[in-house]
Amino acid sequence: MELREFQGHIRRLATLPKTRAPVVSCYVRVEGGDLKHRRVFAGRVEELRRSFAGEDARLLEEALTPIERFLSTEVHRGSKGVAVFSRAGRQPFFLALQFHVPLPTWITADTLPNIYHLVELKDTYWRFVVLVCSQDTARIVSVNLGAVTLDLLTERPDLRQRLGRGWSKEQFQRHRTTRTRKFVADTVKALSGIMAAGNYDHLILAGDSGMTARVRRALPPHIAARLVRVIRKSGRSGSWEIVAQSISAFLEAEQEESKATVDALQQQLRTGSLAVAGTRASYWALKLGQVETLVMSTEYAPRPGWMCRGCRIDRTTEQLSNKCPACGSRSLEHLRIREAMLRLAEQHRCQVELVRDSATMTRLGGVGCLLRFSPGAAGRVPARAWTARDRSYSYPDAGVAGKQFGS
Repeated sequence: MELREFQGHIRRLATLPKTRAPVVSCYVRVEGGDLKHRRVFAGRVEELRRSFAGEDARLLEEALTPIERFLSTEVHRGSKGVAVFSRAGRQPFFLALQFHVPLPTWITADTLPNIYHLVELKDTYWRFVVLVCSQDTARIVSVNLGAVTLDLLTERPDLRQRLGRGWSKEQFQRHRTTRTRKFVADTVKALSGIMAAGNYDHLILAGDSGMTARVRRALPPHIAARLVRVIRKSGRSGSWEIVAQSISAFLEAEQEESKATVDALQQQLRTGSLAVAGTRASYWALKLGQVETLVMSTEYAPRPGWMCRGCRIDRTTEQLSNKCPACGSRSLEHLRIREAMLRLAEQHRCQVELVRDSATMTRLGGVGCLLRFSPGAAGRVPARAWTARDRSYSYPDAGVAGKQFGS
């Protein structure tokens, strides 16, 4: 699956209209076409069934049926992770996605799909190109979501036969050097074309130290800027082993990029105005379309907020009453903050950076945003006050419109 297609699926899920019928979001790890943790999965399905009653139980069962059918008959043997989303009722919905990388076994049912694990997959297993080069061959491999989607092999013409045609060793060596330069130039040209056509942002070089050094020197600046790792290939390493090593190297580079993003967030919070942190401020910024990058800890687990079904106001704080303070309606529902933030980020086409094991993100409340424009930009947002103590923005009420986005 290409990245653009994958992003389209996530955006489709993030913008799915809410109905009364529950959406079942199902993630499973598979091996050889079969569920990896079948007993755990079956137990969780039974828990779901016990938590619904009446008409909702019927709708849940109708949503589960196509999921169970798909998992029994449609999973490819090469898949390692499957995500399935299903809804019954008047606006039925079904989407099944298969991946070459594992997913956790997890299932839930709610009024909207849960997209966290898809966003995590997109953030972790990005797209990159591997160039495996030796003195005589160059293999260009593109990797999308853990799967090889392009494999181009080029070979340098064999010159050894020319030694028997009256060439001296010196002539052969000079010609070999010239042909090596041309081979490297042709390889770099092919690499540049592939990276431009596929809009790839990351490159990994692999091979013996001499050849990778030649290729690296020949890279144009815009390609060299995308180089994230150089892997030394031993004589016994096969190309596919190198690809596996490249995926590991890319994941390491991704962790470094996450750390750099957290550093940028912290620096902006200290010195500028193009960042916010904490649940309330981040949710506000996302709703107002200010966010360039949503930065979220993988450990972030905020308590649910609430939303009024009557006047549609929402809050990121816990529900303290069974009545809406704005319209008096008692028709309130839980707002799952993490999922709501991810949906808003996808709807506004923000970048999402999920960060693991970050003490800085824990200190900032688990979530923050790098902004596209200053919150104080004229005409863009209401007047606001910022408090360094809790690193959050507070917006004065501005009638009903202001309350719709309050926290």
